[in-house]
Amino acid sequence: MAKVLQRHWGVAVMLAMLGSAAYAQFVPPAGYSGGKTQPGVAVVTDPTAPRLTRLPDSSLTSLFQVDPSYKRGATTGSIKIVGAFQIEETSTRQLTAAWSPGFLPVTLSFSDGVCYSFQADYTGGTLSNGKMSKANCGSRRDFDEPPQPAPPPGQSLKLIGSAWQHAAWADQRAGGTIITAPDRDVFKPLFTARMDVSAIMAMSGPDYPGGNVTLVGRIGGHLTIVTLEVGY
Repeated sequence: MAKVLQRHWGVAVMLAMLGSAAYAQFVPPAGYSGGKTQPGVAVVTDPTAPRLTRLPDSSLTSLFQVDPSYKRGATTGSIKIVGAFQIEETSTRQLTAAWSPGFLPVTLSFSDGVCYSFQADYTGGTLSNGKMSKANCGSRRDFDEPPQPAPPPGQSLKLIGSAWQHAAWADQRAGGTIITAPDRDVFKPLFTARMDVSAIMAMSGPDYPGGNVTLVGRIGGHLTIVTLEVGY
């Protein structure tokens, strides 16, 4: 418990130093312990919001695999799905962009000119009580990221985006997406996702080699948000 509190305190101090109200909604990378069990999706209060469906984590496990060659000293990588939600689109409302300064909440911009914030409670190692609420489309801002290490020559990869030194690369030859671990010097794949990823968000723990990565994209053609707990 003391270590969890230390993690949360470190995140709180960091956010306070940033001095932006937008950061106050950050979910700490360790989540919260305790709390009551909540439904997968919260009671809908805005009937105009895109409909959410909480997907069973186990139904997507096979789509996300740690790269077997990943090593950091004697440590291997780890990933665990902590939440997956499908978001309903219509012929007049298609996703155009997604962003977040952390890994949650995520702002989603749609083709009808309306933006929504996706939020969920992260307690007991899982996401629940997912909800969508209208958001300010002007909240988007660019976050400086260090240059990402280039993949080895001959690999047909295209950079999708980066967050907290993680990067998502579209594998144009084999399909799917490669997510690299935080490393400013070496291209180091951490895990692969059989998912058509369009945006990546992340937040690392302040005092341990891990955190959370959120991927926005399509699984089976359906708009989906997946949050994973990662170790590297």
